[in-house]
Amino acid sequence: MENRFFEVINYINEATEKHLVPGVVLGIATPRGLEFTHSSGYAHFQKKLRMTQDTIFDLASITKVTSTLPAILQIMENGKLDLDDPIYYYLPPFKQNHKDMTIKHLLTHTSGFQPGIKFFLEGYSLEESITFISMITEKKPPGTEVIYSDLNFIILGHIVEQITGQSLAFFAKQNIYQTLDMTDTDFNPSKNKLDRIAATEYRNSLSDYQWGCVHDENAHHFGGVSGHAGLFSTVKDLASFSGMVLNKGKWNHKKILSQSSIDLSTDNWTKSLKLNRGLGWQLYDSPSFSGQFLCDGFGHTGYTGTSIWFSPDRLFAVILLTNRVHFGRDVDISKFRRIVHNLVTISMEGY
Repeated sequence: MENRFFEVINYINEATEKHLVPGVVLGIATPRGLEFTHSSGYAHFQKKLRMTQDTIFDLASITKVTSTLPAILQIMENGKLDLDDPIYYYLPPFKQNHKDMTIKHLLTHTSGFQPGIKFFLEGYSLEESITFISMITEKKPPGTEVIYSDLNFIILGHIVEQITGQSLAFFAKQNIYQTLDMTDTDFNPSKNKLDRIAATEYRNSLSDYQWGCVHDENAHHFGGVSGHAGLFSTVKDLASFSGMVLNKGKWNHKKILSQSSIDLSTDNWTKSLKLNRGLGWQLYDSPSFSGQFLCDGFGHTGYTGTSIWFSPDRLFAVILLTNRVHFGRDVDISKFRRIVHNLVTISMEGY
C-alpha cells in the first residue's frame, strides 16, 4: 500500500523535515473506513514529541461540520426543527432585529453577520455573547451574500442546547461519536491523553505552548465547548465519520443520519451567490482549496491546520491533520494542502 502513496509520503516527510509544518497525519478514508494513514514530524516540537497515527488534534472549525451540523440534522430528522424556522423561535431576543433570519441562513453562512467578534476580550459568557449578537443591526440582509462567520455556528450550537436540554458536547458524544466508536473524539480532552495531543500556538499569557485545550479564544473562554470550535479528534475517528458520510449516513450497520440529510447538507444552497455552500460544508468552487485534480465534492478547514475533503465521485475522503499554528499563525498551509490533495488523487486513480 505504501508504494502506491510513495510520492505523497515523500512530500509530507520533506515538508516536516524542512519545517514548513511542525507535523502531519494524513488519512485516506473510503466507505470501508481508514484505508491509508501516514504520520510525520512533531506533535510538540520543543518536547520532541513525535506525531503518530494516534495523535489527537484540535479540529478548530471542523467542529462545525462534525458536531454542530450532524446534531442539527438529527434534531431536524426528529421533527423538532425546520430549516426555514426563524431563529427567534428558539432564541426570542432575535425577534426584534432579526425576525427574517432562519436556521438555513446560519447553516449556509448567509446570515449577513461579520466573520467574528472577540467576545473573550469583553469577558462575555456564551449567553451574553448570544444576546450581544441578537442586538447587531449593522449587517448585510439575510440571504444576500455568503460571509463565513463563526457567529452562525455559535448560535446554532446554542440552539442545539435549547432544543435538547443538553450541552452540545454531551449530545454529540451520545448521539454521534459513541455510535461511530469515535473513542478519542470529544470537547475538553482528558489530561491523561496529553502526550497524544498535538500542541498548538505559543501563548505569552501562558509563557508556554497551548497544549491540550482549545486554541480558539472564544471557544476557550466559553469553557472549551462551542458550536464553532472546540472538538478534538484523531485520523482514525475522522475516518469513521467520513465512512458514515460516504455511506450516506450509515456506518457498521448503524444509522447516524438519513441519506436525505447527507444529500440535503451537500446540495448547493447558494447558487445565485458568489460562493458555493452546502449546509455547513464548503462545496467545490475552485482548485484554491481542493487542488487541481480533486475538482469535485465538499469539505471544511480548521484554523489550527486541519482539513477534510470528500470526493463523492471517487468515493474517498482526504483527512489532513496538522498543527501548523505551532510554528505561528503566518504558516501558509494552502499550497501544502493542494499538493497533498493532488498527489492523493493521482495515487487513488484506479483504486
